[in-house]
Amino acid sequence: MLCQNCHTNDAGIHLRRIVNGEAAEVHLCADCARALGQGNLLGGFAFTGRLSDLLSTDFSAIGNRVVRCEVCGFSFDDIVRSSRPGCPNCYRVFYDKLLPSIQKMHGRALYRAGAEPKAAKPEPAGEKWYREQKNHSDIVLGSAALLTANVDGIPFPARLTLAQKNVLNRKILQALGDLAQGLTTADPANLYPYETVSLAERNLISPEFASAREGAILAFSQDEKRCLMLSDEDHIKIRAAVAGLAPENAFAIAKAHRDAINAAMPLAISPKLGYLNQSPAGLGTGLTASVVMHLPVLSKTGALPALASIISKLGLSVSGLGGSGLAVTGDMFRISNTLTLGLSEEEAISNLKSFCLQLETKERAAAEAYVEDITVQDRIHRANAMLSGAMLLTSAEMNEALSWVRLGAVYGIAKCDIPTINELIFTMQPASVNTLAGAKLTAPERDALRAKLVREKLFGA
Repeated sequence: MLCQNCHTNDAGIHLRRIVNGEAAEVHLCADCARALGQGNLLGGFAFTGRLSDLLSTDFSAIGNRVVRCEVCGFSFDDIVRSSRPGCPNCYRVFYDKLLPSIQKMHGRALYRAGAEPKAAKPEPAGEKWYREQKNHSDIVLGSAALLTANVDGIPFPARLTLAQKNVLNRKILQALGDLAQGLTTADPANLYPYETVSLAERNLISPEFASAREGAILAFSQDEKRCLMLSDEDHIKIRAAVAGLAPENAFAIAKAHRDAINAAMPLAISPKLGYLNQSPAGLGTGLTASVVMHLPVLSKTGALPALASIISKLGLSVSGLGGSGLAVTGDMFRISNTLTLGLSEEEAISNLKSFCLQLETKERAAAEAYVEDITVQDRIHRANAMLSGAMLLTSAEMNEALSWVRLGAVYGIAKCDIPTINELIFTMQPASVNTLAGAKLTAPERDALRAKLVREKLFGA
Protein backbone atom coordinates (compact mmCIF):
# COMPACT_ATOMS: atom_id res chain seq x y z
CA MET A 1 0.00 0.00 0.00
CA LEU A 2 1.33 3.44 -0.93
CA CYS A 3 1.53 6.36 1.44
CA GLN A 4 -1.62 8.54 1.35
CA ASN A 5 0.59 11.62 1.44
CA CYS A 6 3.30 11.24 -1.21
CA HIS A 7 1.74 8.35 -3.16
CA THR A 8 5.30 7.17 -3.84
CA ASN A 9 6.77 5.41 -0.81
CA ASP A 10 5.32 2.34 0.84
CA ALA A 11 3.15 3.08 3.85
CA GLY A 12 4.92 1.64 6.87
CA ILE A 13 2.84 3.40 9.52
CA HIS A 14 -0.82 2.51 9.82
CA LEU A 15 -2.80 4.64 12.25
CA ARG A 16 -6.18 3.54 13.50
CA ARG A 17 -8.42 5.27 16.02
CA ILE A 18 -12.06 4.99 16.98
CA VAL A 19 -13.65 8.39 16.32
CA ASN A 20 -17.26 8.87 17.38
CA GLY A 21 -17.71 5.14 17.36
CA GLU A 22 -16.25 4.66 13.88
CA ALA A 23 -12.87 3.39 12.75
CA ALA A 24 -10.59 5.92 11.04
CA GLU A 25 -7.38 4.87 9.29
CA VAL A 26 -4.44 6.78 7.83
CA HIS A 27 -1.51 5.07 6.05
CA LEU A 28 1.79 6.99 5.86
CA CYS A 29 5.45 6.40 5.08
CA ALA A 30 8.00 7.29 7.78
CA ASP A 31 9.04 10.57 6.11
CA CYS A 32 5.51 11.85 5.79
CA ALA A 33 4.67 10.76 9.31
CA ARG A 34 7.56 12.87 10.62
CA ALA A 35 6.37 15.80 8.47
CA LEU A 36 3.13 15.85 10.43
CA GLY A 37 4.99 16.90 13.56
CA GLN A 38 3.00 17.53 16.74
CA GLY A 39 4.69 14.88 18.83
CA ASN A 40 5.44 11.22 18.39
CA LEU A 41 3.04 9.75 15.84
CA LEU A 42 3.88 6.29 17.03
CA GLY A 43 2.65 7.22 20.47
CA GLY A 44 -0.79 8.20 19.31
CA PHE A 45 -2.82 9.92 16.66
CA ALA A 46 -4.57 13.02 17.93
CA PHE A 47 -7.72 13.80 16.01
CA THR A 48 -10.96 15.43 17.05
CA GLY A 49 -13.92 15.76 14.79
CA ARG A 50 -16.11 13.71 12.48
CA LEU A 51 -14.92 10.74 10.48
CA SER A 52 -16.06 12.44 7.28
CA ASP A 53 -13.75 15.35 8.06
CA LEU A 54 -10.81 13.00 8.40
CA LEU A 55 -11.52 11.11 5.23
CA SER A 56 -12.02 14.31 3.25
CA THR A 57 -8.68 15.71 4.37
CA ASP A 58 -6.18 15.98 1.53
CA PHE A 59 -3.07 14.54 3.22
CA SER A 60 -1.09 15.19 0.04
CA ALA A 61 -0.91 18.84 1.10
CA ILE A 62 1.11 17.98 4.20
CA GLY A 63 4.67 19.23 3.96
CA ASN A 64 3.91 21.03 0.66
CA ARG A 65 3.90 17.69 -1.13
CA VAL A 66 0.77 18.32 -3.17
CA VAL A 67 0.27 15.66 -5.80
CA ARG A 68 -0.50 17.21 -9.15
CA CYS A 69 -1.42 15.82 -12.54
CA GLU A 70 1.62 16.04 -14.79
CA VAL A 71 -0.52 16.94 -17.83
CA CYS A 72 -2.75 19.78 -16.56
CA GLY A 73 -1.27 20.59 -13.15
CA PHE A 74 -4.50 19.94 -11.26
CA SER A 75 -4.41 18.77 -7.66
CA PHE A 76 -7.26 16.84 -6.10
CA ASP A 77 -8.32 20.06 -4.37
CA ASP A 78 -8.60 21.72 -7.79
CA ILE A 79 -10.92 18.94 -8.93
CA VAL A 80 -13.06 19.35 -5.82
CA ARG A 81 -13.29 23.11 -6.28
CA SER A 82 -14.19 22.94 -9.98
CA SER A 83 -16.23 19.71 -9.78
CA ARG A 84 -14.37 18.64 -12.91
CA PRO A 85 -10.94 17.14 -13.59
CA GLY A 86 -8.55 19.23 -15.66
CA CYS A 87 -7.70 16.52 -18.18
CA PRO A 88 -8.24 12.81 -18.82
CA ASN A 89 -5.03 11.93 -16.98
CA CYS A 90 -6.51 13.27 -13.72
CA TYR A 91 -8.68 10.15 -13.57
CA ARG A 92 -5.52 8.03 -13.51
CA VAL A 93 -3.59 10.15 -11.01
CA PHE A 94 -6.49 10.50 -8.57
CA TYR A 95 -8.31 7.26 -9.34
CA ASP A 96 -8.53 6.07 -5.73
CA LYS A 97 -9.90 9.38 -4.51
CA LEU A 98 -12.40 9.78 -7.36
CA LEU A 99 -13.64 6.20 -7.32
CA PRO A 100 -16.13 6.54 -4.41
CA SER A 101 -17.86 9.49 -6.11
CA ILE A 102 -17.90 7.68 -9.44
CA GLN A 103 -19.42 4.59 -7.85
CA LYS A 104 -22.06 6.70 -6.11
CA MET A 105 -22.89 8.47 -9.37
CA HIS A 106 -23.10 5.38 -11.57
CA GLY A 107 -24.00 2.69 -9.07
CA ARG A 108 -21.20 0.70 -10.64
CA ALA A 109 -17.67 1.49 -11.69
CA LEU A 110 -16.37 -0.98 -14.23
CA TYR A 111 -16.17 -0.31 -17.96
CA ARG A 112 -17.43 -3.08 -20.21
CA ALA A 113 -16.42 -2.97 -23.84
CA GLY A 114 -19.02 -4.46 -26.15
CA ALA A 115 -18.76 -6.49 -29.32
CA GLU A 116 -17.54 -4.61 -32.36
CA PRO A 117 -20.48 -3.40 -34.48
CA LYS A 118 -20.46 -4.21 -38.15
CA ALA A 119 -18.60 -1.60 -40.15
CA ALA A 120 -20.75 1.26 -41.33
CA LYS A 121 -19.97 4.17 -43.58
CA PRO A 122 -22.13 7.21 -44.19
CA GLU A 123 -24.69 6.73 -46.93
CA PRO A 124 -24.45 8.95 -50.01
CA ALA A 125 -25.82 12.41 -49.34
CA GLY A 126 -29.58 12.45 -49.76
CA GLU A 127 -32.66 13.57 -47.91
CA LYS A 128 -32.61 14.74 -44.33
CA TRP A 129 -32.91 11.79 -41.96
CA TYR A 130 -36.30 12.95 -40.70
CA ARG A 131 -37.78 12.82 -44.22
CA GLU A 132 -36.74 9.23 -44.88
CA GLN A 133 -39.19 6.40 -44.29
CA LYS A 134 -37.57 3.28 -42.89
CA ASN A 135 -38.69 0.49 -40.54
CA HIS A 136 -41.27 1.54 -37.92
CA SER A 137 -41.36 5.06 -39.39
CA ASP A 138 -45.06 5.52 -38.71
CA ILE A 139 -44.21 5.85 -35.00
CA VAL A 140 -40.40 6.14 -34.89
CA LEU A 141 -39.03 9.21 -36.63
CA GLY A 142 -35.38 8.29 -36.20
CA SER A 143 -32.49 7.07 -34.07
CA ALA A 144 -29.26 8.78 -33.08
CA ALA A 145 -25.97 8.00 -31.34
CA LEU A 146 -23.79 10.60 -29.62
CA LEU A 147 -20.22 9.59 -28.72
CA THR A 148 -18.06 11.74 -26.43
CA ALA A 149 -14.29 11.35 -26.36
CA ASN A 150 -11.08 13.24 -25.59
CA VAL A 151 -7.56 13.14 -26.96
CA ASP A 152 -5.12 11.66 -24.47
CA GLY A 153 -2.37 13.79 -22.95
CA ILE A 154 -4.16 17.12 -23.53
CA PRO A 155 -6.12 19.21 -20.99
CA PHE A 156 -9.85 19.51 -21.46
CA PRO A 157 -10.99 22.47 -23.63
CA ALA A 158 -11.73 24.71 -20.64
CA ARG A 159 -7.97 24.77 -19.95
CA LEU A 160 -6.84 25.28 -23.55
CA THR A 161 -6.09 28.61 -25.22
CA LEU A 162 -7.91 29.62 -28.38
CA ALA A 163 -4.80 28.89 -30.44
CA GLN A 164 -4.47 25.43 -28.89
CA LYS A 165 -8.14 24.67 -29.62
CA ASN A 166 -7.70 25.75 -33.24
CA VAL A 167 -4.72 23.43 -33.69
CA LEU A 168 -6.53 20.53 -32.01
CA ASN A 169 -9.68 21.02 -34.10
CA ARG A 170 -7.67 21.05 -37.30
CA LYS A 171 -5.87 17.83 -36.37
CA ILE A 172 -9.14 16.08 -35.49
CA LEU A 173 -10.73 16.99 -38.82
CA GLN A 174 -7.60 15.86 -40.67
CA ALA A 175 -7.69 12.55 -38.80
CA LEU A 176 -11.11 11.79 -40.31
CA GLY A 177 -9.58 11.31 -43.73
CA ASP A 178 -12.22 10.34 -46.30
CA LEU A 179 -14.96 10.60 -43.67
CA ALA A 180 -14.48 14.38 -43.71
CA GLN A 181 -15.85 14.53 -47.25
CA GLY A 182 -19.24 16.19 -47.35
CA LEU A 183 -18.80 17.90 -43.99
CA THR A 184 -19.31 21.64 -43.71
CA THR A 185 -17.47 23.43 -40.91
CA ALA A 186 -18.84 26.40 -39.02
CA ASP A 187 -17.70 28.51 -36.09
CA PRO A 188 -20.66 29.06 -33.72
CA ALA A 189 -19.11 32.39 -32.74
CA ASN A 190 -19.70 33.62 -36.32
CA LEU A 191 -23.36 32.58 -36.38
CA TYR A 192 -26.32 34.56 -35.17
CA PRO A 193 -27.70 33.16 -31.89
CA TYR A 194 -30.90 32.05 -33.62
CA GLU A 195 -28.84 30.12 -36.18
CA THR A 196 -27.12 28.01 -33.54
CA VAL A 197 -30.40 27.46 -31.66
CA SER A 198 -31.93 26.36 -34.96
CA LEU A 199 -29.29 23.62 -35.20
CA ALA A 200 -30.39 22.37 -31.77
CA GLU A 201 -34.07 22.54 -32.77
CA ARG A 202 -33.28 20.29 -35.71
CA ASN A 203 -31.50 17.84 -33.40
CA LEU A 204 -28.21 18.47 -35.21
CA ILE A 205 -26.33 19.65 -32.13
CA SER A 206 -26.91 19.35 -28.40
CA PRO A 207 -28.69 22.29 -26.72
CA GLU A 208 -25.52 22.94 -24.68
CA PHE A 209 -23.44 23.42 -27.83
CA ALA A 210 -25.76 26.25 -28.92
CA SER A 211 -23.90 28.39 -26.37
CA ALA A 212 -20.48 26.90 -27.10
CA ARG A 213 -17.30 28.52 -25.82
CA GLU A 214 -14.85 30.41 -28.00
CA GLY A 215 -12.83 28.04 -30.14
CA ALA A 216 -15.57 25.44 -30.54
CA ILE A 217 -16.10 24.20 -34.09
CA LEU A 218 -19.02 22.46 -35.76
CA ALA A 219 -18.72 20.10 -38.73
CA PHE A 220 -21.87 18.60 -40.25
CA SER A 221 -23.24 16.99 -43.38
CA GLN A 222 -25.94 18.76 -45.38
CA ASP A 223 -28.34 15.85 -44.90
CA GLU A 224 -27.88 16.38 -41.12
CA LYS A 225 -27.05 12.72 -40.56
CA ARG A 226 -23.51 13.38 -39.26
CA CYS A 227 -22.21 16.08 -36.97
CA LEU A 228 -19.03 16.71 -34.98
CA MET A 229 -18.91 19.20 -32.11
CA LEU A 230 -15.31 20.00 -31.24
CA SER A 231 -13.64 21.77 -28.30
CA ASP A 232 -16.67 22.65 -26.24
CA GLU A 233 -16.91 20.78 -22.91
CA ASP A 234 -14.97 17.85 -24.37
CA HIS A 235 -12.57 17.60 -27.29
CA ILE A 236 -14.93 15.55 -29.45
CA LYS A 237 -18.64 14.83 -29.67
CA ILE A 238 -19.78 12.78 -32.67
CA ARG A 239 -23.45 12.48 -33.54
CA ALA A 240 -24.96 10.24 -36.20
CA ALA A 241 -28.67 10.06 -37.04
CA VAL A 242 -30.64 7.62 -39.18
CA ALA A 243 -34.31 7.16 -40.00
CA GLY A 244 -36.41 4.50 -38.29
CA LEU A 245 -35.68 2.28 -35.30
CA ALA A 246 -31.97 1.56 -35.81
CA PRO A 247 -29.81 3.01 -33.01
CA GLU A 248 -27.24 0.30 -33.74
CA ASN A 249 -26.74 1.72 -37.25
CA ALA A 250 -26.31 5.23 -35.90
CA PHE A 251 -23.76 3.95 -33.38
CA ALA A 252 -21.79 2.13 -36.07
CA ILE A 253 -21.53 5.32 -38.14
CA ALA A 254 -20.47 7.43 -35.17
CA LYS A 255 -17.97 4.80 -34.07
CA ALA A 256 -16.37 4.73 -37.53
CA HIS A 257 -15.57 8.43 -37.09
CA ARG A 258 -14.26 7.90 -33.57
CA ASP A 259 -12.06 5.00 -34.71
CA ALA A 260 -10.59 7.12 -37.52
CA ILE A 261 -9.64 9.83 -35.04
CA ASN A 262 -8.25 7.30 -32.55
CA ALA A 263 -5.99 5.81 -35.24
CA ALA A 264 -4.33 9.18 -35.78
CA MET A 265 -4.32 10.62 -32.26
CA PRO A 266 -4.98 8.18 -29.41
CA LEU A 267 -8.08 8.90 -27.40
CA ALA A 268 -8.15 8.82 -23.59
CA ILE A 269 -9.55 5.50 -22.41
CA SER A 270 -9.06 3.55 -19.20
CA PRO A 271 -9.50 -0.22 -18.81
CA LYS A 272 -11.56 0.44 -15.67
CA LEU A 273 -13.39 3.69 -16.45
CA GLY A 274 -13.68 3.58 -20.23
CA TYR A 275 -13.64 6.83 -22.18
CA LEU A 276 -12.40 9.63 -19.95
CA ASN A 277 -14.65 12.66 -20.33
CA GLN A 278 -14.75 15.95 -18.47
CA SER A 279 -18.00 15.10 -16.72
CA PRO A 280 -17.68 12.00 -14.53
CA ALA A 281 -21.30 11.25 -15.47
CA GLY A 282 -20.14 10.47 -19.00
CA LEU A 283 -17.44 7.94 -18.10
CA GLY A 284 -17.59 4.48 -19.61
CA THR A 285 -18.92 4.05 -23.11
CA GLY A 286 -19.37 7.78 -23.68
CA LEU A 287 -22.49 6.79 -25.62
CA THR A 288 -25.90 8.40 -25.56
CA ALA A 289 -28.17 6.50 -27.90
CA SER A 290 -31.65 7.88 -28.50
CA VAL A 291 -34.85 7.24 -30.42
CA VAL A 292 -37.44 9.89 -31.35
CA MET A 293 -40.99 8.58 -31.26
CA HIS A 294 -44.44 10.03 -31.96
CA LEU A 295 -46.68 8.74 -29.16
CA PRO A 296 -49.89 10.76 -29.41
CA VAL A 297 -52.28 8.18 -27.95
CA LEU A 298 -50.11 7.25 -24.94
CA SER A 299 -49.50 10.95 -24.35
CA LYS A 300 -53.09 12.16 -24.70
CA THR A 301 -54.53 9.32 -22.61
CA GLY A 302 -52.09 9.99 -19.75
CA ALA A 303 -50.30 6.65 -19.95
CA LEU A 304 -46.77 8.02 -20.34
CA PRO A 305 -46.00 9.18 -16.77
CA ALA A 306 -46.42 5.64 -15.42
CA LEU A 307 -44.18 4.29 -18.19
CA ALA A 308 -41.60 7.00 -17.49
CA SER A 309 -41.28 5.86 -13.88
CA ILE A 310 -40.61 2.31 -15.09
CA ILE A 311 -38.11 3.34 -17.74
CA SER A 312 -35.81 5.06 -15.21
CA LYS A 313 -35.24 1.74 -13.48
CA LEU A 314 -33.98 0.28 -16.76
CA GLY A 315 -31.24 2.86 -17.21
CA LEU A 316 -33.28 4.83 -19.73
CA SER A 317 -35.05 8.18 -19.79
CA VAL A 318 -37.93 9.72 -21.71
CA SER A 319 -38.29 13.43 -22.37
CA GLY A 320 -40.35 15.65 -24.59
CA LEU A 321 -38.63 16.58 -27.84
CA GLY A 322 -37.48 20.17 -27.57
CA GLY A 323 -38.67 20.49 -23.98
CA SER A 324 -38.04 19.20 -20.49
CA GLY A 325 -39.82 16.32 -18.85
CA LEU A 326 -43.07 15.13 -20.39
CA ALA A 327 -44.83 18.50 -20.53
CA VAL A 328 -44.26 19.33 -24.19
CA THR A 329 -46.62 19.85 -27.09
CA GLY A 330 -46.54 17.76 -30.21
CA ASP A 331 -46.45 14.35 -28.50
CA MET A 332 -42.87 13.83 -29.70
CA PHE A 333 -40.58 12.08 -27.26
CA ARG A 334 -36.91 11.14 -27.06
CA ILE A 335 -36.01 7.88 -25.31
CA SER A 336 -32.33 7.66 -24.34
CA ASN A 337 -29.95 5.52 -22.32
CA THR A 338 -28.66 7.01 -19.09
CA LEU A 339 -26.14 4.35 -18.01
CA THR A 340 -22.67 4.57 -19.51
CA LEU A 341 -20.63 2.62 -16.98
CA GLY A 342 -21.13 -1.04 -16.12
CA LEU A 343 -22.73 -2.13 -19.39
CA SER A 344 -21.46 -2.24 -22.94
CA GLU A 345 -22.57 -0.15 -25.91
CA GLU A 346 -24.24 -3.24 -27.33
CA GLU A 347 -26.21 -3.82 -24.12
CA ALA A 348 -27.24 -0.16 -23.82
CA ILE A 349 -28.54 -0.13 -27.39
CA SER A 350 -30.30 -3.46 -26.95
CA ASN A 351 -32.10 -2.20 -23.82
CA LEU A 352 -33.11 1.01 -25.59
CA LYS A 353 -34.39 -0.74 -28.68
CA SER A 354 -36.29 -3.35 -26.67
CA PHE A 355 -38.12 -0.70 -24.64
CA CYS A 356 -38.94 1.34 -27.74
CA LEU A 357 -40.50 -1.75 -29.31
CA GLN A 358 -42.64 -2.15 -26.20
CA LEU A 359 -43.72 1.50 -26.40
CA GLU A 360 -44.53 1.04 -30.07
CA THR A 361 -46.68 -2.02 -29.32
CA LYS A 362 -48.55 -0.16 -26.57
CA GLU A 363 -49.11 2.86 -28.82
CA ARG A 364 -50.51 0.72 -31.66
CA ALA A 365 -52.79 -1.23 -29.31
CA ALA A 366 -54.14 1.93 -27.70
CA ALA A 367 -54.64 3.64 -31.07
CA GLU A 368 -56.92 0.93 -32.51
CA ALA A 369 -59.94 1.99 -30.44
CA TYR A 370 -58.81 5.60 -29.97
CA VAL A 371 -58.97 6.59 -33.65
CA GLU A 372 -62.46 5.05 -33.99
CA ASP A 373 -63.85 7.66 -31.61
CA ILE A 374 -65.71 10.35 -33.59
CA THR A 375 -64.45 13.07 -31.26
CA VAL A 376 -60.87 12.05 -32.07
CA GLN A 377 -61.60 12.06 -35.78
CA ASP A 378 -63.17 15.50 -35.36
CA ARG A 379 -59.97 16.77 -33.69
CA ILE A 380 -57.91 15.41 -36.56
CA HIS A 381 -60.04 17.15 -39.21
CA ARG A 382 -60.15 20.41 -37.24
CA ALA A 383 -56.35 20.36 -36.91
CA ASN A 384 -56.06 19.72 -40.64
CA ALA A 385 -58.37 22.66 -41.38
CA MET A 386 -56.44 24.98 -39.07
CA LEU A 387 -53.11 24.15 -40.68
CA SER A 388 -54.52 24.65 -44.17
CA GLY A 389 -56.17 27.96 -43.42
CA ALA A 390 -54.37 29.70 -40.54
CA MET A 391 -52.75 33.05 -41.29
CA LEU A 392 -50.92 33.15 -37.96
CA LEU A 393 -49.54 30.02 -36.37
CA THR A 394 -47.54 29.81 -33.15
CA SER A 395 -45.09 26.95 -32.70
CA ALA A 396 -47.24 25.48 -29.90
CA GLU A 397 -50.35 25.56 -32.10
CA MET A 398 -48.46 24.02 -34.98
CA ASN A 399 -46.94 21.25 -32.86
CA GLU A 400 -50.31 20.25 -31.45
CA ALA A 401 -52.08 20.36 -34.82
CA LEU A 402 -49.30 18.45 -36.59
CA SER A 403 -49.51 15.73 -33.95
CA TRP A 404 -53.23 15.24 -34.62
CA VAL A 405 -52.78 15.34 -38.39
CA ARG A 406 -49.85 12.90 -38.26
CA LEU A 407 -51.96 10.50 -36.21
CA GLY A 408 -54.71 10.84 -38.82
CA ALA A 409 -52.25 10.26 -41.66
CA VAL A 410 -50.94 7.06 -40.08
CA TYR A 411 -54.47 5.62 -39.83
CA GLY A 412 -55.85 6.94 -43.13
CA ILE A 413 -58.05 9.66 -41.61
CA ALA A 414 -56.07 12.63 -42.98
CA LYS A 415 -54.44 12.74 -46.40
CA CYS A 416 -51.12 14.37 -45.54
CA ASP A 417 -47.54 13.38 -46.34
CA ILE A 418 -45.82 11.99 -43.22
CA PRO A 419 -42.25 12.91 -44.31
CA THR A 420 -43.39 16.51 -44.79
CA ILE A 421 -45.02 16.54 -41.36
CA ASN A 422 -41.74 15.26 -39.88
CA GLU A 423 -39.82 18.00 -41.66
CA LEU A 424 -42.16 20.70 -40.37
CA ILE A 425 -41.77 19.45 -36.80
CA PHE A 426 -38.02 20.06 -36.96
CA THR A 427 -37.78 23.09 -39.25
CA MET A 428 -40.68 25.32 -38.18
CA GLN A 429 -39.62 25.95 -34.59
CA PRO A 430 -38.94 29.62 -33.62
CA ALA A 431 -35.19 29.90 -34.25
CA SER A 432 -35.44 27.83 -37.43
CA VAL A 433 -38.08 30.17 -38.86
CA ASN A 434 -35.79 33.12 -38.10
CA THR A 435 -32.97 31.28 -39.87
CA LEU A 436 -35.14 30.69 -42.95
CA ALA A 437 -36.03 34.38 -42.96
CA GLY A 438 -32.40 35.39 -42.46
CA ALA A 439 -33.36 37.79 -39.68
CA LYS A 440 -34.72 37.87 -36.15
CA LEU A 441 -38.44 38.35 -36.67
CA THR A 442 -41.01 39.66 -34.24
CA ALA A 443 -43.42 37.04 -32.89
CA PRO A 444 -46.28 38.06 -35.26
CA GLU A 445 -43.91 38.11 -38.24
CA ARG A 446 -42.60 34.70 -37.32
CA ASP A 447 -46.11 33.26 -36.84
CA ALA A 448 -47.22 34.64 -40.21
CA LEU A 449 -44.22 33.17 -42.03
CA ARG A 450 -44.67 29.83 -40.26
CA ALA A 451 -48.34 29.65 -41.27
CA LYS A 452 -47.45 30.47 -44.89
CA LEU A 453 -44.69 27.85 -45.09
CA VAL A 454 -46.85 25.15 -43.48
CA ARG A 455 -49.66 25.81 -45.97
CA GLU A 456 -47.26 25.67 -48.89
CA LYS A 457 -45.37 22.57 -47.83
CA LEU A 458 -48.26 20.52 -46.54
CA PHE A 459 -51.06 21.55 -48.89
CA GLY A 460 -49.31 23.25 -51.80
CA ALA A 461 -51.31 26.40 -51.09
